[in-house]
This record gives sequence, structure tokens and C-alpha cells, in this order.
Amino acid sequence: MTVVIHAMGDHWHPDGPERTPLGTLVARAKDGRERDAIVKLAGLVGPWASSLDLPDDAIVTAVAPNPQRDDHLAEELAVAVAAALESPLALDLVVRRYPTSRLRDTEPAQRPALAEAAGYLIDPAVAGRAVVLVDDVVLTETTISHIAGLLREAGASDVVGLVATRTRRRRDPS
Repeated sequence: MTVVIHAMGDHWHPDGPERTPLGTLVARAKDGRERDAIVKLAGLVGPWASSLDLPDDAIVTAVAPNPQRDDHLAEELAVAVAAALESPLALDLVVRRYPTSRLRDTEPAQRPALAEAAGYLIDPAVAGRAVVLVDDVVLTETTISHIAGLLREAGASDVVGLVATRTRRRRDPS
């Protein structure tokens, strides 16, 4: 079963190697950890999420961060989404036990095994509840789809993904 993933925008211009303005903002927030970019992005994601047709009474959570990285952008965006939706926030609903290499640096065929190797655990409190799963960027949907499957196995009634940007493998400018 697939998960519906809403993306606020594209990370890259479709016809070139340049980032969109939103993609630049996400890169500044995610890779640069620029506080002003994080605040601005959260300020955009919340109102955008409230404009979507999302499940009523959903719990908002985030894709759990890689323990090797100091990147908690998805969690910060989930806080903004929960506030905008006036929904409960449960950042401990999804726990990641193991570090892995970055999916963006992994061939697509190897990504499902990498998502499995992260050892995600789901809080059983999800049973019977709809979940809004927030992430910063989606490339192949591997991580969100994997976690959505685990949430459903744990009894979630519905899972919807929200991401700031949808990306693609970057083209070599040469």
C-alpha cells in the first residue's frame, strides 16, 4: 500500500541544475543549519499544511533523525505543522535506533535495505489513529513509505506524508 505524500514544492528547477527558491531555503535550513532559514521554512510549512485536506484528529510526527547527524529539521517542521493544524505532536512516535549512510548518497535499488537497517520502532499508541508524517525532503519516497508501512502494521488508521520539497537526483552540470 502506498502513502500519499504532499510536497510543498520542488527542490530543483525542472529544466536545470539550479535550486528553486524553496529548494535554496531548505538547503540553508537542512545543510547549513541557518536558524533564520529554519524559522522561515517552518513559517511556510505550517500554513501550507493547514490548507491541505488531512485526516481529522491526526497525530503529527516526524521522520526520526539519523543518530549520526545533527539534522533535526523534520522535527522542527513537524512542530510547525502540529501547531498550524492544532493537532497533537508526538515526536517520539517514530524512533530510529541505528545510523546509516545518507539515502541521497545511495543507489535507489539499495535504499529499501538501508531504510530497514535504520531499525525504526513505532510507539503502539498509534493504533487506531491517523498520522501525519513530516519530513524535509523526499527523493524516492523510500523512507516515508517504509515508516508508513510500520505505522500501519502498528495499527495506524491512515498515514499521510508531508514534505517541504520533492527533489530529484542532481544532474551533472557538465
